[in-house]
Amino acid sequence: MNYLISILSTHLLPNFFLAKEFQGKYDRHIFITTKQMEVLSMTRRFCSALGIDQADVRRIVVLEDNLHDVIEKLSREQFHEDDRFIINLTGGTKIISIGTFNHFVNKTDAFYYVPIGTNKIQFVKTGEEQPLNYRIGVKEYLSLYGLDITSETTEKYSVNENTGAEFEVYVCNRLRSELGIKKDHIFRGVKLFREDSERRNDNEIDVMWTSDNQLYVGECKVSLSKPKAFNSENRPISNPVEYLDEIMYKLSAISKDLGIRVNPYIFIKRPLSNVVFNEPRMKAIKKRLKILGIKGLIDGNELKKNKLIL
Repeated sequence: MNYLISILSTHLLPNFFLAKEFQGKYDRHIFITTKQMEVLSMTRRFCSALGIDQADVRRIVVLEDNLHDVIEKLSREQFHEDDRFIINLTGGTKIISIGTFNHFVNKTDAFYYVPIGTNKIQFVKTGEEQPLNYRIGVKEYLSLYGLDITSETTEKYSVNENTGAEFEVYVCNRLRSELGIKKDHIFRGVKLFREDSERRNDNEIDVMWTSDNQLYVGECKVSLSKPKAFNSENRPISNPVEYLDEIMYKLSAISKDLGIRVNPYIFIKRPLSNVVFNEPRMKAIKKRLKILGIKGLIDGNELKKNKLIL
């Protein structure tokens, strides 16, 4: 029997990548997990993303901070002499990783580490690397964080259309064509649902896509002139600068709930006014964008260029 051993944690992406990349090279999964990970339904979540039955997975529940317990629990497991192991050491605590390595070090050389954001797989014993060829889609990515989505259809509109939905479609189609994003890797009018929320919509995102195994989210606004809008304190927004602030804070808060490395962008159809958004103000806004983790602010002037640069 060929086993793929994964150490589960709250961030399942590295486990998912290796499982997909090595699909066909193993017969069965072994999850090394903890009581806390089981409470958080990580086994169920991971199995759902992989499309496998939980009953087909071998689970080993250990204490996350006790090396002796990890080694003891692993020693109890019965394997055959001809069993083979592929081991992903990326997840879990350092204690669990050390215990797992020490237990299997004389049984296999196939220890791997998957650094987030690199699209590489590292051989732990040698330090050598190989490319990660698998590319994750939006729904797969979100399922690993206990989220599901519904979305709106994407039709063709020109940039001359003036409704918010039409601008979303325009941005979505430009991203798809200019960045070469697959159809199932980009969505618009996204509503997020948590697995434990009885299908109550938590948040909405105008455009969401994955590229090179990273998640991107986009907030789309036709303009910043919105006198009827309210801020987070339910106070009327009085000017475009305050409205932009509200957009930035909301987008940042949503993005932090979607994984380790999320790339938020703001798209505004109309050019920002040079009078309102003068050089000193734009300098302050760029600083705030960086603090909030927002990767870019793309207005009408940027949209006029031949290709979006993200």
